[in-house]
Amino acid sequence: MKLKKISVYAFIFLLVGCAKPDLITSDDKKIFLDDLKGKWVVINYWADWCPPCIKEIPELNKLNAKYSNELNVFLFNFDRLEGEELETQLKKINAEVPSLITDPQNIYSYTIPESLPVTFVINKKGELSNILQGPQTLEEMEKVLNL
Repeated sequence: MKLKKISVYAFIFLLVGCAKPDLITSDDKKIFLDDLKGKWVVINYWADWCPPCIKEIPELNKLNAKYSNELNVFLFNFDRLEGEELETQLKKINAEVPSLITDPQNIYSYTIPESLPVTFVINKKGELSNILQGPQTLEEMEKVLNL
């Protein structure tokens, strides 16, 4: 009986451990959508050839630092860079927020506009709430998020 119970627990543990994450960051952190529920999610698309994108990064860093208990801020490289090339660019722009390598548009079903930067705001229920085009300031994002 005891062996059967242990086997059942081991099987459940393996199932949970094998669950595929919804998002993966550039530093290989696995994120499940359930972990994001109850918090705002801010996803910013940027590129190193986009001066307004680079200008906006410090504002996203401030938003993340100020409200880390209430939201998650993520970057996503428009050019879909990964690995060392992405890490080099993230250091160059002084990004202090995680960068996704899994494109979240597949999860939240939005279309990325042709112009950058663009920021997608996902509400606490996991639904697309706002699309912010152009560089945003901390104050502008606080208004949108009612913070």
